[in-house]
Amino acid sequence: MPPAPPHPPTVLEVYTPFFVGTFLNIFLYGIAVTQMYTYYRTSKRDTLWIKLLILYLFVFETINSICDIGLIFESLLLKFGDPNIVVTSPWTLRLDGISTTLISTPVQIFMAWRIQIIMETVIPAVIIVVLALSSLTGSIWLAVAVSSSPQFAKFNDFRAAPSLWLISSAIADIAIACCLVYGLSKKRTGFAVLNDQIDRIIRVTLQTGSLTALTALIDVIVFLSVPDTTIFFAWDLTLCKLYTTTLLSSLNARASSRNAGMNKINEPNALFSSETSSRLTFNQNTRNSRYNPQQNNTNFPLALEVPYEENGID
Repeated sequence: MPPAPPHPPTVLEVYTPFFVGTFLNIFLYGIAVTQMYTYYRTSKRDTLWIKLLILYLFVFETINSICDIGLIFESLLLKFGDPNIVVTSPWTLRLDGISTTLISTPVQIFMAWRIQIIMETVIPAVIIVVLALSSLTGSIWLAVAVSSSPQFAKFNDFRAAPSLWLISSAIADIAIACCLVYGLSKKRTGFAVLNDQIDRIIRVTLQTGSLTALTALIDVIVFLSVPDTTIFFAWDLTLCKLYTTTLLSSLNARASSRNAGMNKINEPNALFSSETSSRLTFNQNTRNSRYNPQQNNTNFPLALEVPYEENGID
């Protein structure tokens, strides 16, 4: 007796991951917009190209969120009751990978630029840029493949495209975190205060860098290990928002440091720290000089804030 044909997936099985991913996407979009408002309000001295980068991210984050909402709207409302919705993917799904990498690639290139300044070498930055562009290439390849074969059952036929996209992106994120940690570790001095600050930055760098890398790795692992399902979209649809919020958190941290108070040392930021591009110094005898104005002071480089004139970052 021949085996029974496989039971077709239900609407619940196919679109629950899409619904979860879209919900998280919109939630993170609200956080990103709030961070963008904070950035423009507190970072007015940044150069025009950085402000345009944030505007660019806002435009594409909005497009990405609209596409995700359209994915649910098309499938569950416009085509309500159509049995083909569990067979053929929505047309807006073709834009998901491209819109994600059009956000992640500029963010990764921006990080590579900062690493080049911190480490004073272009080799790590070039590697990160190549990985970011490889990720973009994989997403374009995936969009073309899905456009030619939009059926869910055929997604397993083009595993190479999403693998190139997500693995390249994850490796780039890991490289960014490792380079920042290494570069900041080389800034250690004999001062406990400065070393404590560097340790805090390293922890933040590992947390933010590992978040995007882990999400991309989970996405590709679930896609490859659980075929014939849409489970991986629960992570996939949120990925671009993590890149934007990570970058904006780092940018906005500068304002938080400046507002920390006059009696606190201006705390550094992992993306904007370089001995070669900063002019902030730590006065060894700052506290003592309040009581003994005649005491001679010795300045030591703190290397925590990039000057506006040199790198365009306040």
